[in-house]
Amino acid sequence: MPPKRFHPLRESGFSLHLLSRDCLIKNPCKSRFVKFIINAAIELMSGGATRLTNIPKFSAGINLCIKGAKTKMQDIKKRKDITKDLIEFIQDSDVINQFNITPKEIRIGVFYTGVVLSSGHAGMSYTPVQEIPEAVCCPRSHAKMPAAGELLNKQITELMDYALDDNALKAAVGVATLNALSAVLLADDTCKYKPSAYGNALDLIEITNEDTVAMVGAFPPFIKRIQEITKNLFVIDKNPKVVGKGDTIKIESADRLGEIIPQANILVITGVTLVNHTLGPILDLAEKANEIVVVGPTASVYPEPLFERGVTVMGGVRITDAAKMIHLIGEAGSGYDFFDNCADKVIMRNEAISVRSS
Repeated sequence: MPPKRFHPLRESGFSLHLLSRDCLIKNPCKSRFVKFIINAAIELMSGGATRLTNIPKFSAGINLCIKGAKTKMQDIKKRKDITKDLIEFIQDSDVINQFNITPKEIRIGVFYTGVVLSSGHAGMSYTPVQEIPEAVCCPRSHAKMPAAGELLNKQITELMDYALDDNALKAAVGVATLNALSAVLLADDTCKYKPSAYGNALDLIEITNEDTVAMVGAFPPFIKRIQEITKNLFVIDKNPKVVGKGDTIKIESADRLGEIIPQANILVITGVTLVNHTLGPILDLAEKANEIVVVGPTASVYPEPLFERGVTVMGGVRITDAAKMIHLIGEAGSGYDFFDNCADKVIMRNEAISVRSS
């Protein structure tokens, strides 16, 4: 079905077709340009050709569009700075050449994506299926992973770069690859980052009834535990049905991020924000937070780029059985399946940031 269009405006041979309002809302640059044309058409229709001198010059409208596009591109690049720093660090470490690392197994499951390296190390990432509305027919689904069947033939550096892709499936493969390579670095005896504890990441922070906690990405076990301590808990998630019917917490829309995050002094963030490139902007909003926890199997990356940006606790996983991990992913395994069979919860605290006093 063709896109909706406004009725043509015709005056003295002037013909104008404008796209629907939906298009204007989704594309601010186009919106400004079309509004300029609308104003011109209105002037012509009202017989006020002389009043066209009051409308901004066409070139000014174009310049505004170009400026807006450049700003948007800069914002997109900034969103990926953490991932870029992580890729650069891994490349500079020369661990890939040192161990001649290549991909051995890659599995994109319903809930998680896994990568096993030739070194035996493995990493995983959440598969953001809800961000792939095109997964409805073969041609569109194929477009999301055109390299299906060829991924193991790719260089590990190319798979790393997938983490920067706006394609959700590619980004998941990329982050899983970064987690696997991070596992190589973290296993080195000379690595300065060592596990502070094993288990629940909340064990490393103190929460009081006076704290305001913001959670980006709903973690039901965390929600129940935090609610027992403070009523000031805000949970932000794209899926309003992420919690059960018996849960009392209200799920806030992602539209409220800019309002809620600056108020929180404790922030709990899902590692999935590494996949959808939102972690950086969220950290930029954390004006009052003295504890920032990034948690989940996806948050198993080498911690330095995150610690440098104020993250105080990383709660990821260490894969203990790569073959079993891949098998479980292929059978739609979830977090509990991994923790029971092939992964340990590993917690690291940022020692450069002092623990707040009681």
